[in-house]
Amino acid sequence: MDTETWIALTAVVISVAAAITSIHQASTAKASAKAAKDQAAAAKEANQLTRQQMSEQAAKEQQAAAEAEQAAQREAEKVHIELSGNGGALAVQITNHGLRAVTDVHLVDVTPQEAGPWRSWKPNPNVGRQLSTTSWPLLHAGSDVTAALWLLDENGTHIPRLPGKAAVEIRFRDGDGQWWSAVTGRTATRINPPPTT
Repeated sequence: MDTETWIALTAVVISVAAAITSIHQASTAKASAKAAKDQAAAAKEANQLTRQQMSEQAAKEQQAAAEAEQAAQREAEKVHIELSGNGGALAVQITNHGLRAVTDVHLVDVTPQEAGPWRSWKPNPNVGRQLSTTSWPLLHAGSDVTAALWLLDENGTHIPRLPGKAAVEIRFRDGDGQWWSAVTGRTATRINPPPTT
C-alpha cells in the first residue's frame, strides 16, 4: 500500500471515529436531555404534592381552630346571669353551668331596660360582704355567686322601686385564658383583656 492509500484509509478511519463520536455525543445529549426533563417533571410533581400536603395541613389546622373556637363559645355561653328583686335590691346571680372553672369574674354594668329614675348602681351596703362583692377570682363548674345591688338616681340616692327588666354585663376569663363578655339575653362574645391596674 502506498502512502496515499494509507492517508486515505487513515482519513476514513478518522471520519468513521468522528462520526461514531458525534453519534455517541448526540445519544448522550439526548439521554441527558431526557433525564433533565424527567427530573424537572419529578420536581414539579414533588412541588405539587408538597403544596397539596401543605394545603391539606392548613385546612386541618383551620378546621381544628374553628372547632376549638366553637367549643370555647359553647363553654362561655354556659355562664348564665339571672336577676331577681327583693326589698329594693336587685339580686344578680351568676352561675357557671360549664365543665371548667372560670376566673376573674367581674360585674361590669347594670342598665335598666325601661325609662325611670335609675342612673347608676352600687353594691347594697346593708348586706354582708359575700352579697356586696362584684368581683370573684374563681367560679367553679356547677357553682354560682350572687351580688345584691342598689339602683341609684342621678344624685346617688337609692331608688327602692326596681325596673321590670335590666341588662347586666359581666366579664370573665375561661380555662384557656381567653376573656369573654356576657350580657343578659345576648350571646357571650370574646373581648380583649381588660387593662391591668
